[in-house]
Amino acid sequence: MGLVHIFGNKPIPQILDFLRVYREWDYSLKTISEATGLSFRTLQRIMPQLVKEGLILKTRTVGKSKMYIINKKSTIVKKLDELALEADVEYARSLRKRPREIVAPVKA
Repeated sequence: MGLVHIFGNKPIPQILDFLRVYREWDYSLKTISEATGLSFRTLQRIMPQLVKEGLILKTRTVGKSKMYIINKKSTIVKKLDELALEADVEYARSLRKRPREIVAPVKA
C-alpha cells in the first residue's frame, strides 16, 4: 500500500490507499473502518475534509449509510496513484536487497 509506505500508518493515507486499491466500488464508513482498522469516529471526522478537497466522492446513501469512492478524475488522485506505485516498486526493491534468512531443516 504505497501511500502508507511514504506517509506512515496515519488515517488519511490508509483511507486513500484502501479506496485507491478497491476503486471500482463505493464503500460505507463502516466497511472502510473494518478494512483499515480506523475507528468509525475518525472516519466521520476526516471524510468531509477529503470530500471537500475533491479526493473522495460521496456517491449515494443506502439507508443511513453514506457511500464513498475515490475520485478517479481528480488530477491529485492521479498523481497520488503514480506516487504510490513508485513507492511500492521501491519498497519491493528494498525487500529484494535484504539478505535472506536461512532456516535449518527440522529433524524428525
